[in-house]
Amino acid sequence: IGSGKGGVGKTMVAIGTATCLARLKYRVLVLDADLGLANVDLQMGLDPAFTLQDVVYGSCTLEEAVVTAEDGLDVLAAASGSPEMVDMGSARRQMLVNELVRFAARYDFLIIDAGAGIGKGVTAFLGAAPEVLVVVANEPTSIMDAYSLIKVLRQAPDPPSIMMVINMVRTLEEGELLAQRLNTITKKFLGVEIPVAGVITYDAIVGDAIRARTSLIRYAEKSAPAKCISELARFITGGGGFPRPVGRVDKPFFDKLAGVGWQAPRAAES
Repeated sequence: IGSGKGGVGKTMVAIGTATCLARLKYRVLVLDADLGLANVDLQMGLDPAFTLQDVVYGSCTLEEAVVTAEDGLDVLAAASGSPEMVDMGSARRQMLVNELVRFAARYDFLIIDAGAGIGKGVTAFLGAAPEVLVVVANEPTSIMDAYSLIKVLRQAPDPPSIMMVINMVRTLEEGELLAQRLNTITKKFLGVEIPVAGVITYDAIVGDAIRARTSLIRYAEKSAPAKCISELARFITGGGGFPRPVGRVDKPFFDKLAGVGWQAPRAAES
């Protein structure tokens, strides 16, 4: 899950979607891939003993860095304000991605909360994923920055399948119009139309959940944006009645780089 512009609710979407998947009894790992300004642990009310920085520098293993949150959701936190992680060399960054790929084989879903923008620290994670959800808000800067991210990802030799998640709109109709605006640009300059994975309506209660350091799904499960995120989670599992796009969208993340055998995720017995 990525975004061209910061402040569009990407982390909220990632945490909420992961929480919904965990409640459906899937094994889910949330990876905070914003190596410079990490905040997944902050928004989830966690105080991890170790972060990815400790893993990279040999202070702990990936298993030791995992924190289990509410609903059985596992989290790999990143360090915040760490120039060493931001300036990590390409070779070391790729080694980290490959190791995370192998580690993810034990989960049904790996939700990657990437940083905003189009830097190498962002595209290294998003470019390795088979499916990328680009979060877009109804702002000119968000639309253009989303286009820039889509353009960069599509320039890769083996580009991921890309879909958009429209966030913070007043109505579903506004979300549809926003998707059309972005697709007008992508069709003109890239020759592609980006499918919509979900539309999430705005509600001030989202800010309340963030300040309470908990998932919106736990804080206000019956709110309109929480219901929208639940629809997105059902879409991801293929159980929401939405047509899945053709292509690599169903290929698991870790299968691409590590060649690990994989079976379609199945909800555990409750």
